[in-house]
Amino acid sequence: SEFDDEVDDSDLPSGHIWAYPCKLLSCPDYGKSWQLRSSFLAHLQDREAHISTATTPAARRSIELAWRYATDPYLPPRAAPCFLSREDPDEQVWDYGFKDDTGKVITDTGTLKEMEIHKAALRQ
Repeated sequence: SEFDDEVDDSDLPSGHIWAYPCKLLSCPDYGKSWQLRSSFLAHLQDREAHISTATTPAARRSIELAWRYATDPYLPPRAAPCFLSREDPDEQVWDYGFKDDTGKVITDTGTLKEMEIHKAALRQ
């Protein structure tokens, strides 16, 4: 079942968990990892970027098996093995924060260019 978070746990080294990263470059969540299988599979179903490839439970299972990796849950998050970074820095999406002219903290998610546009719009 897609709701079984402990499927395949017997294949893990002792003290490790599966991590499920999104490796689709066109997905806004590229690079993010989930520790719960069910959350990762929900991501595949919910994100428009995955609509053409994650259409069936079998297709989602295939993606899950290809992308997952074993990790120690007590270590800081790290990129998955063989993880390709976005080639163009203009495509990298970040959580950002800055203070506007009144001192109010503004937080959002976007590329560096989108952040600069956001800052400029607030100055006007």
